[in-house]
Amino acid sequence: MHTTNELLTAALDRHNAAFWAREIGVKPNTFAMAKKRGRLSPTIAGALARFIGEPVEHWISVAALEAEPESHEKTRLAKMVGARLESAVNR
Repeated sequence: MHTTNELLTAALDRHNAAFWAREIGVKPNTFAMAKKRGRLSPTIAGALARFIGEPVEHWISVAALEAEPESHEKTRLAKMVGARLESAVNR
């Protein structure tokens, strides 16, 4: 997995959005909006990572980078954390 969208897919393969919404304390439509945007917030990414046994700090970092505008430094940092940001929607 390289994007938070892939992390979300992995979480949804285990349980449905309603389950994760209850576990994390968010509204179920949070996940539909994340799919539409193509990325998770750092908080949601970290929470899902924690529940499915992924490295929390890594996924918080990936989510933060996905939300940043394009720049040379963003690309450099993405390579350092193993994120594949070209497949994410960046706003």
